[in-house]
Amino acid sequence: MNFIPHTKEDISKMLSVVGCSTLDELVSEFKPRLSELKLDSPLSEMELVSYMTSLSEKNSPMKYFAGGGSYDHYIPSVINHLVSRGEFLTSYTPYQPEASQGVLQVLYEFQSFVCLLTGMDVSNASLYDGASALAEAALLSSAHTKRKGVFVDDGLNPAYLKVLQTYCDGTELTITNTIDENTACVISQTPDFYGNIKNPQGLIEKTHQNNALFINCISDPTSLAILKTPGEFGADIVVGEGQAFGIPKSFGGPYLGFIAVKEFLTKKLPGRIVGMTTDDQGNEGFVLTLQAREQFIRRERATSNITTNQTLLALTATIYLALLGKSGLQNVARSSYHKAHILQEKLRKNGFDAINTNPFYNEFLVKSPKPSEKIIADLLECNIFGGIDVGDNKLLICCTEKNSLQDIDSYISAVSK
Repeated sequence: MNFIPHTKEDISKMLSVVGCSTLDELVSEFKPRLSELKLDSPLSEMELVSYMTSLSEKNSPMKYFAGGGSYDHYIPSVINHLVSRGEFLTSYTPYQPEASQGVLQVLYEFQSFVCLLTGMDVSNASLYDGASALAEAALLSSAHTKRKGVFVDDGLNPAYLKVLQTYCDGTELTITNTIDENTACVISQTPDFYGNIKNPQGLIEKTHQNNALFINCISDPTSLAILKTPGEFGADIVVGEGQAFGIPKSFGGPYLGFIAVKEFLTKKLPGRIVGMTTDDQGNEGFVLTLQAREQFIRRERATSNITTNQTLLALTATIYLALLGKSGLQNVARSSYHKAHILQEKLRKNGFDAINTNPFYNEFLVKSPKPSEKIIADLLECNIFGGIDVGDNKLLICCTEKNSLQDIDSYISAVSK
């Protein structure tokens, strides 16, 4: 925790913010207290498995109606079987150009899927998560336009905005409230954090009139299966979170960021780009076409500090998309869409006010007739995670294909009481 750049004054200031006087006090709650542990006598493996199974059976299955950037989509069992194979788990070397042909092909297919879904020309081999992908896109825009202004449209995921602000604080970028000759990029999320599907055409035209770049942020990319692609609208950069593509929620990570751009921005992309080529005998093969990575070039010329990607999670997303195919992903999207609208209508008939004025995909905002924290607490007692409290008695609620009509009826039954 004590890094070279941190002076004693820096450490003292940080500790005061969190209400601690020393580093030991900061970590005291996390230190193992072995003397206080009261352990039973050792168990055999068979006895331990039986004991742990009995504990797990006390858990009741939870029904999830919350999104906000992490989505409870169904994960086909074949995915875990494939990604856990030794060929995939042990063969990729994230920092080396000599990655195996199999891994390179997977990344190439991942890039191809991202380009198909977003309508863009070029994708890299993934980034850490959606939030950092957005921040990297802002840096890319600044490097291309030689400007420092970042305009953020209403409705951006608050967590993404915090990461973007952190990046801006560490650079010369500034988040502004106007679009002018100093604007490097305009950021808009659709569907936005509250579920609204916005037509970005007017905002894109204003962006391009000021010679800035337009960044489209996507939180649940399953929506791309039934919505018009950002590329068709004229977006210059598309970023987002790929967790919905077969990756579990996992308490918030690790997740999978993606970034795709128009061709003229290719050489400014962070990370790596895998390409397909042929050898002198005409055999197809895969290579790292571009590696815009800071350790290979002069630091002052680097466009990013991204030095690797989420190869294993990109593999997971690739298997998911290949397994479902176009029609399968459209079925997921349509099911999520219809169930969200069914639930919203039933909530409206039970005293909740529908707030969304725009069309929505699978997330929507309602105002509760009672305190929203009370609604959420009561639903939890019924093993229903009822949504996200966004303040002022408003709930952000999400449906995916996993929410059955019976689940929706259980939700309505619980809140009607």
